[in-house]
Amino acid sequence: MIRANRLPDGMTPRLLSRDAAAAYLGISAEHFTAHIVASVAPVEIGRRILWDVRALDRWLDERSGTVHAPDFKGRLLGALDGDSNEGRQARSQ
Repeated sequence: MIRANRLPDGMTPRLLSRDAAAAYLGISAEHFTAHIVASVAPVEIGRRILWDVRALDRWLDERSGTVHAPDFKGRLLGALDGDSNEGRQARSQ
């Protein structure tokens, strides 16, 4: 029987508490608060503050070099100039 507040075996929650998010990243809760909270926005549901596993994954992927952060500045400058290639040229210089 599945209790209402428990996920089925093998299913991972999408949102994590601070302590669970820290454990997910392999760091202490204090380190998470000091270094991660400012970079990964939490999801607030009522009085609960939770972190999305996918947002934590994206943050970690960017830092580990698995994927690169989008070049918003280059794309914005290109859009303002009216040239969609401008952002690409700025990145290659």
